[in-house]
Amino acid sequence: MLARRILRPRQIRLEPWQRTLLTIVIAEGIAILGFSVSSPFLPFYIEDLGVTDLNQVAFWVGLISSGAPILMALSSPIWGLLADRYGRKPMLIRAMIGGSLTIGLQAAVSSVPQLAALRILQGALTGTIAAAVTLVATQVPREQCGYSLGLLQTAVFVGNSLGPSLGGIVGGTFGYRAAFVISGVLLLGAGLAVLFLVHEDFVPPPPQKRNGSALAASARAVATDRILLAMVALLMLTNLSGSVTGPVLPLYVQSLVRTMQEASEATGMILGATAVANAIGAVCIGRSADRLGRRRCLLASLGVSAAIYLPQALTRTPTQLLALRFILGLAMGAVSPIANAVIAERAPQGQQGGVYGISTSLNSLGNALGPALGTFVVTGWSLSGVFPVTGMLLVLVTAALALTTRGLDAPRGAAAACPPTQPKP
Repeated sequence: MLARRILRPRQIRLEPWQRTLLTIVIAEGIAILGFSVSSPFLPFYIEDLGVTDLNQVAFWVGLISSGAPILMALSSPIWGLLADRYGRKPMLIRAMIGGSLTIGLQAAVSSVPQLAALRILQGALTGTIAAAVTLVATQVPREQCGYSLGLLQTAVFVGNSLGPSLGGIVGGTFGYRAAFVISGVLLLGAGLAVLFLVHEDFVPPPPQKRNGSALAASARAVATDRILLAMVALLMLTNLSGSVTGPVLPLYVQSLVRTMQEASEATGMILGATAVANAIGAVCIGRSADRLGRRRCLLASLGVSAAIYLPQALTRTPTQLLALRFILGLAMGAVSPIANAVIAERAPQGQQGGVYGISTSLNSLGNALGPALGTFVVTGWSLSGVFPVTGMLLVLVTAALALTTRGLDAPRGAAAACPPTQPKP
């Protein structure tokens, strides 16, 4: 009898919201894996398509890397409002399937302008992270909101950590077109998982609440809450700083090695290690933020990140760069989870989609401005010049955050974005 009990597999019963959360976390991790399999190697793919001049490669990388976020910045508020009106699940499916189609087609392009057109269209149709965050924030019990968003962020970091390494192997062995095909298949699988396995408890807003400008109401909610505004601005500026170096990082790695295959594999290892460090930082620092103070953790993370950028310009081997990027990942890993948790707590009930849409729009604006700044620095100075420029930018962000977030850790009685605990059926 005792042996039968021991050998009998335990049945784990999950609440409906737990099943939904688990599915979204896995699907989003797969989606981010899909994006990161092909995205880091855009400069090498442009060279494969016939553009070999370094300045021309940097120009196209800057154009593509800026154009897609601009379209995302314009479309995100619209997607956010549609999410509040028609449901968050359809928006997540749209983002994943849209990404699958646009990235999959990039494997078949024959010129850089075709690649640029599809890449920019991808910016208008995707945005899986914001869609997943909004869906999770509205489906889990309030007391589980912070944990759930942290779990989702960890899945994002895991996807980002595995994707570049997988992409480096695939790109170096089978060519970069194969990496885009794999990206499309992974995103398609993630979208189908959400379509068939995720249940959303969504009640459309009453007609009277649809009157007036919902976008203006969400914008007022952000503008009138100093802390909420600071967190939205922080995410935009950290995205901007990261995207200054991100698109040209493969070219910098290429300058440190002898062959294209070495550059591809080294880039994958560096980006993968950075993402692993992001996940570690998110878990270790993010979980301690409530005890140590969110403001203190944010300022420390940003300060360390600013200090670690300058030495990257002095590296002579990919190993040295990997070590510094790993430290950077540890420091920056906690910024997004902490900021998103604050946004989830302070966004007004029923306006989560609009608030996250505005946040995503501004994040995309940062992602658009960063590559343009990086291209300007590369063409006017050097590849390594992007690192001290980014470090100085983070110094300014740290100072601004210190001045604008006093009272961040003070208790607040307003309702959080996550809904109250639902009664068991």
